[in-house]
Amino acid sequence: MKKWLFSTAGLSIALLALLLFLLISCRGGSDADIYIYHFNPSTMMLEAEARSLPTRDQIFETVVSYIYSEPRAGSLLSTWPHELAPYKSDLVQAIIHEDEMLLVFFASIFNHIAPLEQSLFKTAFILTMESLTEMHFPHINRMKILVSDDYEYAYNTLMLSLSATEGDEIPDVPWLIFDGVYGVYNDPILSSAHTLPMIFTHLHFVDETGTGLVIKTYESDEVEQHIEERSRYALLLIINEFKPDGVIFPIPPETVIHRVIVDGDHFWVDFSIDFIDRFEGDRSLARLMIYSIVNTLVADIPRRRVNFMIDGRQHEEFHGIANFDQPFERDETLLLSYIIEQREREAWRDLD
Repeated sequence: MKKWLFSTAGLSIALLALLLFLLISCRGGSDADIYIYHFNPSTMMLEAEARSLPTRDQIFETVVSYIYSEPRAGSLLSTWPHELAPYKSDLVQAIIHEDEMLLVFFASIFNHIAPLEQSLFKTAFILTMESLTEMHFPHINRMKILVSDDYEYAYNTLMLSLSATEGDEIPDVPWLIFDGVYGVYNDPILSSAHTLPMIFTHLHFVDETGTGLVIKTYESDEVEQHIEERSRYALLLIINEFKPDGVIFPIPPETVIHRVIVDGDHFWVDFSIDFIDRFEGDRSLARLMIYSIVNTLVADIPRRRVNFMIDGRQHEEFHGIANFDQPFERDETLLLSYIIEQREREAWRDLD
Protein backbone atom coordinates (compact mmCIF):
# COMPACT_ATOMS: atom_id res chain seq x y z
CA MET A 1 0.00 0.00 0.00
CA LYS A 2 2.79 2.41 0.96
CA LYS A 3 4.64 1.61 -2.26
CA TRP A 4 1.49 2.44 -4.24
CA LEU A 5 1.09 5.74 -2.36
CA PHE A 6 4.73 6.67 -2.97
CA SER A 7 4.41 5.82 -6.66
CA THR A 8 1.24 7.88 -7.00
CA ALA A 9 2.82 10.80 -5.16
CA GLY A 10 5.88 10.65 -7.38
CA LEU A 11 3.77 10.60 -10.51
CA SER A 12 1.70 13.53 -9.24
CA ILE A 13 4.82 15.57 -8.51
CA ALA A 14 6.20 14.83 -11.97
CA LEU A 15 2.94 15.86 -13.64
CA LEU A 16 2.80 19.04 -11.54
CA ALA A 17 6.37 19.92 -12.49
CA LEU A 18 5.54 19.38 -16.16
CA LEU A 19 2.43 21.57 -15.86
CA LEU A 20 4.42 24.38 -14.19
CA PHE A 21 7.08 24.15 -16.90
CA LEU A 22 4.45 24.50 -19.64
CA LEU A 23 2.82 27.46 -17.89
CA ILE A 24 6.13 29.26 -17.46
CA SER A 25 7.07 28.54 -21.07
CA CYS A 26 3.80 29.95 -22.38
CA ARG A 27 4.17 33.09 -20.33
CA GLY A 28 7.83 33.72 -20.89
CA GLY A 29 8.00 34.03 -24.65
CA SER A 30 10.01 31.90 -27.04
CA ASP A 31 13.65 31.22 -27.86
CA ALA A 32 12.72 30.34 -31.41
CA ASP A 33 14.60 32.17 -34.13
CA ILE A 34 13.13 34.99 -36.14
CA TYR A 35 14.87 36.53 -39.11
CA ILE A 36 16.34 40.02 -39.30
CA TYR A 37 16.68 41.13 -42.92
CA HIS A 38 19.42 43.37 -44.26
CA PHE A 39 20.16 44.37 -47.81
CA ASN A 40 23.63 43.15 -48.73
CA PRO A 41 25.15 45.54 -51.28
CA SER A 42 27.90 43.06 -52.11
CA THR A 43 25.40 40.56 -53.51
CA MET A 44 22.53 42.93 -54.41
CA MET A 45 20.28 40.64 -52.40
CA LEU A 46 18.29 40.70 -49.19
CA GLU A 47 19.85 38.36 -46.65
CA ALA A 48 18.40 37.11 -43.39
CA GLU A 49 20.13 36.58 -40.07
CA ALA A 50 18.52 34.29 -37.49
CA ARG A 51 18.20 35.88 -34.06
CA SER A 52 16.60 34.66 -30.83
CA LEU A 53 14.17 36.58 -28.66
CA PRO A 54 14.28 35.22 -25.11
CA THR A 55 11.46 37.43 -23.83
CA ARG A 56 8.34 39.13 -25.16
CA ASP A 57 8.95 42.28 -23.12
CA GLN A 58 9.35 45.20 -25.55
CA ILE A 59 9.68 42.69 -28.35
CA PHE A 60 9.18 45.16 -31.20
CA GLU A 61 11.73 47.59 -29.74
CA THR A 62 14.22 44.73 -29.48
CA VAL A 63 13.71 43.70 -33.10
CA VAL A 64 14.06 47.29 -34.33
CA SER A 65 17.34 47.57 -32.43
CA TYR A 66 18.51 44.43 -34.25
CA ILE A 67 17.64 46.05 -37.57
CA TYR A 68 19.62 49.17 -36.68
CA SER A 69 22.66 47.19 -35.54
CA GLU A 70 25.00 45.49 -37.96
CA PRO A 71 24.78 41.70 -38.35
CA ARG A 72 26.47 39.63 -35.65
CA ALA A 73 27.38 36.41 -37.43
CA GLY A 74 27.70 34.65 -40.74
CA SER A 75 28.72 35.91 -44.13
CA LEU A 76 26.61 39.04 -43.92
CA LEU A 77 28.77 40.36 -41.08
CA SER A 78 31.77 40.47 -43.37
CA THR A 79 29.99 42.11 -46.29
CA TRP A 80 27.56 44.61 -44.79
CA PRO A 81 29.07 48.14 -44.71
CA HIS A 82 27.33 49.43 -41.58
CA GLU A 83 28.45 52.98 -42.26
CA LEU A 84 26.29 52.93 -45.40
CA ALA A 85 23.10 51.92 -43.62
CA PRO A 86 20.31 54.01 -45.19
CA TYR A 87 18.56 54.88 -41.95
CA LYS A 88 19.00 56.55 -38.59
CA SER A 89 18.46 55.06 -35.17
CA ASP A 90 15.31 57.12 -34.62
CA LEU A 91 13.69 56.32 -37.97
CA VAL A 92 11.02 54.02 -36.49
CA GLN A 93 8.96 56.11 -34.09
CA ALA A 94 6.35 53.63 -32.91
CA ILE A 95 4.87 50.20 -33.58
CA ILE A 96 1.28 49.48 -32.51
CA HIS A 97 -0.75 46.33 -33.11
CA GLU A 98 -4.49 46.71 -33.54
CA ASP A 99 -6.34 43.38 -33.71
CA GLU A 100 -5.06 41.76 -36.92
CA MET A 101 -3.10 44.80 -38.08
CA LEU A 102 0.40 46.12 -37.33
CA LEU A 103 0.79 49.91 -37.52
CA VAL A 104 4.28 51.31 -37.99
CA PHE A 105 5.22 54.99 -37.89
CA PHE A 106 8.40 56.26 -39.57
CA ALA A 107 9.81 59.70 -38.83
CA SER A 108 9.76 62.25 -41.67
CA ILE A 109 13.52 61.82 -42.20
CA PHE A 110 12.45 58.82 -44.24
CA ASN A 111 11.33 61.25 -46.95
CA HIS A 112 14.88 62.59 -47.27
CA ILE A 113 16.45 59.20 -47.96
CA ALA A 114 17.24 58.34 -51.58
CA PRO A 115 14.39 56.40 -53.26
CA LEU A 116 16.36 53.18 -53.73
CA GLU A 117 17.53 53.19 -50.11
CA GLN A 118 13.96 53.83 -48.99
CA SER A 119 12.89 50.72 -50.84
CA LEU A 120 15.77 48.67 -49.44
CA PHE A 121 14.97 49.56 -45.86
CA LYS A 122 11.21 49.31 -46.29
CA THR A 123 11.44 45.85 -47.83
CA ALA A 124 13.87 44.54 -45.21
CA PHE A 125 11.69 46.00 -42.46
CA ILE A 126 8.48 44.43 -43.79
CA LEU A 127 10.05 40.99 -44.14
CA THR A 128 11.52 41.23 -40.63
CA MET A 129 8.17 42.19 -39.13
CA GLU A 130 6.50 39.37 -41.03
CA SER A 131 8.98 36.91 -39.52
CA LEU A 132 8.38 38.32 -36.03
CA THR A 133 4.59 38.31 -36.16
CA GLU A 134 4.44 34.86 -37.74
CA MET A 135 6.30 33.49 -34.72
CA HIS A 136 4.87 35.58 -31.87
CA PHE A 137 1.66 37.22 -33.13
CA PRO A 138 0.18 34.80 -35.70
CA HIS A 139 -3.16 36.64 -35.65
CA ILE A 140 -1.53 39.68 -37.30
CA ASN A 141 -1.71 39.42 -41.08
CA ARG A 142 -1.63 43.01 -42.31
CA MET A 143 0.69 46.00 -41.96
CA LYS A 144 0.38 49.70 -42.56
CA ILE A 145 3.40 52.02 -42.56
CA LEU A 146 2.91 55.79 -42.18
CA VAL A 147 5.39 58.65 -42.20
CA SER A 148 4.77 61.37 -39.65
CA ASP A 149 6.78 63.08 -36.93
CA ASP A 150 3.63 63.12 -34.79
CA TYR A 151 2.73 59.43 -34.70
CA GLU A 152 -0.12 59.98 -32.21
CA TYR A 153 -1.81 62.39 -34.63
CA ALA A 154 -1.19 59.97 -37.49
CA TYR A 155 -2.64 57.09 -35.47
CA ASN A 156 -5.78 59.02 -34.53
CA THR A 157 -6.27 60.16 -38.12
CA LEU A 158 -5.88 56.62 -39.38
CA MET A 159 -8.40 55.29 -36.86
CA LEU A 160 -10.90 57.98 -37.93
CA SER A 161 -10.45 57.04 -41.56
CA LEU A 162 -10.92 53.33 -40.81
CA SER A 163 -14.07 53.90 -38.79
CA ALA A 164 -15.63 56.33 -41.27
CA THR A 165 -18.92 55.25 -42.74
CA GLU A 166 -20.68 56.29 -45.91
CA GLY A 167 -21.32 60.02 -45.90
CA ASP A 168 -18.58 60.79 -43.34
CA GLU A 169 -15.69 63.03 -44.30
CA ILE A 170 -12.63 60.79 -44.60
CA PRO A 171 -9.51 62.56 -43.32
CA ASP A 172 -6.25 62.44 -45.27
CA VAL A 173 -3.94 59.92 -43.60
CA PRO A 174 -0.43 61.38 -43.40
CA TRP A 175 2.02 59.65 -45.72
CA LEU A 176 0.65 56.13 -45.91
CA ILE A 177 3.55 54.46 -47.72
CA PHE A 178 2.61 50.81 -47.32
CA ASP A 179 -0.69 49.04 -46.85
CA GLY A 180 -0.66 45.35 -47.59
CA VAL A 181 -1.19 41.77 -46.57
CA TYR A 182 1.86 39.72 -45.67
CA GLY A 183 3.23 37.50 -48.38
CA VAL A 184 2.24 39.62 -51.37
CA TYR A 185 4.67 42.53 -51.07
CA ASN A 186 6.92 43.24 -54.01
CA ASP A 187 8.51 46.64 -54.33
CA PRO A 188 8.94 47.37 -58.05
CA ILE A 189 12.25 49.13 -57.42
CA LEU A 190 13.58 45.98 -55.77
CA SER A 191 12.04 43.38 -58.04
CA SER A 192 15.13 43.23 -60.25
CA ALA A 193 17.44 42.99 -57.24
CA HIS A 194 15.87 39.68 -56.27
CA THR A 195 16.50 38.16 -59.69
CA LEU A 196 19.85 39.62 -60.65
CA PRO A 197 22.38 36.90 -61.51
CA MET A 198 25.71 36.86 -59.72
CA ILE A 199 28.10 38.97 -61.77
CA PHE A 200 31.83 38.55 -61.22
CA THR A 201 33.26 41.78 -62.57
CA HIS A 202 36.81 41.53 -61.25
CA LEU A 203 38.16 38.15 -62.25
CA HIS A 204 41.90 38.64 -62.62
CA PHE A 205 43.60 36.35 -65.15
CA VAL A 206 47.21 36.13 -66.27
CA ASP A 207 47.47 37.64 -69.75
CA GLU A 208 48.46 35.27 -72.56
CA THR A 209 51.82 37.04 -72.82
CA GLY A 210 52.57 36.13 -69.20
CA THR A 211 53.57 39.75 -68.45
CA GLY A 212 50.63 41.03 -66.44
CA LEU A 213 47.02 40.63 -65.35
CA VAL A 214 43.81 41.34 -67.22
CA ILE A 215 40.25 41.58 -65.91
CA LYS A 216 37.33 39.54 -67.22
CA THR A 217 33.63 39.49 -66.33
CA TYR A 218 31.50 36.41 -65.79
CA GLU A 219 27.79 36.04 -65.07
CA SER A 220 25.90 33.18 -63.46
CA ASP A 221 22.52 32.71 -61.81
CA GLU A 222 23.46 29.44 -60.07
CA VAL A 223 25.80 30.76 -57.40
CA GLU A 224 25.22 30.69 -53.65
CA GLN A 225 25.06 34.21 -52.21
CA HIS A 226 27.25 33.64 -49.15
CA ILE A 227 30.68 35.21 -49.46
CA GLU A 228 32.59 31.97 -48.89
CA GLU A 229 30.65 30.25 -51.68
CA ARG A 230 31.03 33.23 -54.02
CA SER A 231 34.76 33.27 -53.35
CA ARG A 232 35.10 29.53 -53.94
CA TYR A 233 33.19 29.89 -57.21
CA ALA A 234 35.39 32.79 -58.32
CA LEU A 235 38.48 30.67 -57.66
CA LEU A 236 37.05 27.81 -59.71
CA LEU A 237 36.47 30.26 -62.56
CA ILE A 238 40.06 31.48 -62.64
CA ILE A 239 41.47 27.96 -62.20
CA ASN A 240 39.83 26.37 -65.23
CA GLU A 241 36.02 26.70 -65.37
CA PHE A 242 35.95 29.99 -67.29
CA LYS A 243 38.10 30.16 -70.41
CA PRO A 244 38.00 33.66 -71.89
CA ASP A 245 40.21 34.52 -74.83
CA GLY A 246 43.67 36.01 -74.37
CA VAL A 247 44.58 34.47 -71.01
CA ILE A 248 46.57 31.54 -69.63
CA PHE A 249 45.86 29.32 -66.65
CA PRO A 250 48.95 28.82 -64.49
CA ILE A 251 46.98 27.48 -61.50
CA PRO A 252 47.25 23.70 -61.85
CA PRO A 253 43.81 22.40 -62.91
CA GLU A 254 44.16 19.49 -60.47
CA THR A 255 44.16 21.95 -57.56
CA VAL A 256 41.41 21.25 -55.05
CA ILE A 257 39.94 24.07 -52.98
CA HIS A 258 39.61 22.55 -49.52
CA ARG A 259 38.18 25.60 -47.78
CA VAL A 260 37.58 29.32 -48.11
CA ILE A 261 37.16 31.06 -44.76
CA VAL A 262 36.39 34.70 -44.10
CA ASP A 263 37.65 35.84 -40.71
CA GLY A 264 37.25 39.57 -40.17
CA ASP A 265 39.47 41.30 -42.74
CA HIS A 266 41.20 38.09 -43.79
CA PHE A 267 40.50 35.45 -46.38
CA TRP A 268 41.98 32.03 -45.66
CA VAL A 269 42.25 29.89 -48.78
CA ASP A 270 43.26 26.26 -48.32
CA PHE A 271 44.46 24.53 -51.51
CA SER A 272 45.58 20.97 -52.08
CA ILE A 273 49.29 20.21 -52.48
CA ASP A 274 48.75 20.17 -56.27
CA PHE A 275 48.86 23.98 -56.11
CA ILE A 276 52.60 23.70 -55.36
CA ASP A 277 53.66 20.36 -56.80
CA ARG A 278 52.03 20.69 -60.21
CA PHE A 279 52.83 24.36 -60.85
CA GLU A 280 54.92 24.83 -64.00
CA GLY A 281 56.54 28.21 -64.32
CA ASP A 282 59.16 30.59 -62.99
CA ARG A 283 59.05 33.06 -60.08
CA SER A 284 57.51 35.80 -62.25
CA LEU A 285 54.62 33.60 -63.33
CA ALA A 286 54.16 32.38 -59.75
CA ARG A 287 53.82 36.00 -58.59
CA LEU A 288 51.23 36.77 -61.26
CA MET A 289 49.31 33.61 -60.36
CA ILE A 290 49.20 34.55 -56.66
CA TYR A 291 47.96 38.06 -57.38
CA SER A 292 45.37 36.83 -59.85
CA ILE A 293 43.89 35.04 -56.83
CA VAL A 294 44.39 37.88 -54.35
CA ASN A 295 43.05 40.63 -56.62
CA THR A 296 40.03 38.51 -57.57
CA LEU A 297 39.06 37.83 -53.96
CA VAL A 298 39.49 41.35 -52.59
CA ALA A 299 38.54 43.43 -55.63
CA ASP A 300 35.32 44.72 -54.09
CA ILE A 301 36.68 45.01 -50.55
CA PRO A 302 40.29 46.14 -50.87
CA ARG A 303 40.96 46.34 -47.14
CA ARG A 304 40.86 42.56 -46.94
CA ARG A 305 43.94 40.40 -47.19
CA VAL A 306 44.44 36.84 -48.37
CA ASN A 307 46.25 34.07 -46.51
CA PHE A 308 47.30 30.87 -48.28
CA MET A 309 47.35 27.38 -46.81
CA ILE A 310 48.29 24.09 -48.42
CA ASP A 311 46.52 21.03 -47.03
CA GLY A 312 45.79 22.97 -43.86
CA ARG A 313 49.34 24.26 -43.31
CA GLN A 314 51.14 27.46 -44.24
CA HIS A 315 54.37 27.41 -46.26
CA GLU A 316 57.09 30.01 -45.94
CA GLU A 317 58.08 29.97 -49.61
CA PHE A 318 56.42 29.30 -52.95
CA HIS A 319 58.55 28.86 -56.09
CA GLY A 320 61.00 31.60 -55.17
CA ILE A 321 58.46 33.90 -53.48
CA ALA A 322 59.37 34.44 -49.85
CA ASN A 323 56.91 35.16 -47.00
CA PHE A 324 54.24 32.99 -48.60
CA ASP A 325 52.94 32.45 -45.07
CA GLN A 326 52.14 36.17 -44.69
CA PRO A 327 48.88 37.84 -45.78
CA PHE A 328 48.79 39.32 -49.29
CA GLU A 329 47.16 42.65 -50.16
CA ARG A 330 45.72 43.68 -53.50
CA ASP A 331 48.26 44.89 -56.07
CA GLU A 332 46.81 46.47 -59.20
CA THR A 333 50.21 47.60 -60.51
CA LEU A 334 50.32 44.18 -62.18
CA LEU A 335 47.43 45.09 -64.48
CA LEU A 336 48.56 45.58 -68.04
CA SER A 337 48.96 49.26 -68.90
CA TYR A 338 46.05 49.34 -71.37
CA ILE A 339 43.68 48.21 -68.61
CA ILE A 340 44.81 51.07 -66.38
CA GLU A 341 44.53 53.58 -69.24
CA GLN A 342 41.03 52.32 -70.04
CA ARG A 343 39.98 52.81 -66.41
CA GLU A 344 41.35 56.34 -66.42
CA ARG A 345 39.42 57.17 -69.59
CA GLU A 346 36.22 55.81 -68.06
CA ALA A 347 36.79 57.86 -64.90
CA TRP A 348 37.24 61.06 -66.88
CA ARG A 349 34.17 60.28 -68.98
CA ASP A 350 32.12 59.84 -65.80
CA LEU A 351 33.32 63.24 -64.54
CA ASP A 352 32.21 64.87 -67.79
